[in-house]
Amino acid sequence: MWINILGLALLDSLSFASIVVTIFLLLSNAYRPLRIMAYLLTVAGFYILLGIALMNGAGAIFQFWLSGWKEHAVMSYMQLLLGIILVLIGVRLDNKPKGRSYKLERIRPQDTYPSMMKLGISVSMIEAVTMLPFLSAIGLMTTRRLEVYEWMPMLAAYCAVMIAPPCLLLTLRYLIGDKANGLLSKINRKIEPYTQEALAVIAIIAGIYLISDASDVVFFNGQ
Repeated sequence: MWINILGLALLDSLSFASIVVTIFLLLSNAYRPLRIMAYLLTVAGFYILLGIALMNGAGAIFQFWLSGWKEHAVMSYMQLLLGIILVLIGVRLDNKPKGRSYKLERIRPQDTYPSMMKLGISVSMIEAVTMLPFLSAIGLMTTRRLEVYEWMPMLAAYCAVMIAPPCLLLTLRYLIGDKANGLLSKINRKIEPYTQEALAVIAIIAGIYLISDASDVVFFNGQ
């Protein structure tokens, strides 16, 4: 279970909020290590609060809708359906023309902690509709009917892994200064035009995993 959650978190670490915006900030005039760290912690905090809300809300909904011995089977069917939807979304995204999906030029954060925190909240809210690995992780934890003391560490670890690569880039920029700009610019040029393609791959991988995980119950009765 832990491996599955952390694997999805690693996929999510390649998202727009995690990598692309962080590199943009590292290369911009807004570069201040502590302020960029405030941005990343805000993104992680947003995910944690959203995860808590979804886990509590999802649990209440499932408890209201589903009861009896068939509960686990019904949720497995729902998980299977979600996996199929994610694969279809990924295929559709992958077939769209490649291009700049986001306009980084519109990002103009001020050199203050509140500004960076607002940026973190804004980017996270924009990404909320496409946080496919995160929603998949929430779905896995929900279907396992974990207790709070079980899923809360998983949620915290997910968010920590999600912001780990940007934190490494921030550390690199801090340690070697402007010498890192060339590498960051190269990474930025490689990643930014293909955020849509990366999202498609993430959707397909997450969908296939959910289908595989649910198939054990749906097709083989958990045997």
